Amino acid sequence: MDGKGVGSLLSSVIDKAGFAVAMHDLLGHAVTAEVMMNSVISARLGRDLGEITLLETKAISQLSVNARISLLEEIMQSEGWDYDFPFVIPVLRALFSMRNKLAHSLAYGLEASEAGGMTAVRWSFRRGAVTEETIPIETIMGLARSAEAVAMVEMSFLHVRALPASYWMAE
Repeated sequence: MDGKGVGSLLSSVIDKAGFAVAMHDLLGHAVTAEVMMNSVISARLGRDLGEITLLETKAISQLSVNARISLLEEIMQSEGWDYDFPFVIPVLRALFSMRNKLAHSLAYGLEASEAGGMTAVRWSFRRGAVTEETIPIETIMGLARSAEAVAMVEMSFLHVRALPASYWMAE
């Protein structure tokens, strides 16, 4: 085997590993965002710590992700928080849309562009029809970066705002 074949094999392995890391990172942020979303909604709807905990563990988590995003959006609009945190809802919608694409499709291959970017080719199957979609690694990495900021920072600030005064007064 010549050196060129080994190099292209190594490049393929590195490209696949890079995509796997990017997707893993994105999925990790989706989990964090989901937990934070449950916490913010529960904190806003509950009157005391016991009720907040019950809502978070038994009720809110039973709703679909889209229903929780819509509920969070309603809460944010009613409280005026959407002006302070305008990216939360759009990032959450994009994040969970991408999570669903990744979860409900099969990796088919990788394509390299002339500019040096990598694109994942994924197949999904619905009602007997095969759909092929390409997802650039830059899209996944950018969404992961946005999701991290929303899940770790903005949702933390929302959580603080959503908690009732009794939480802070140790009543």
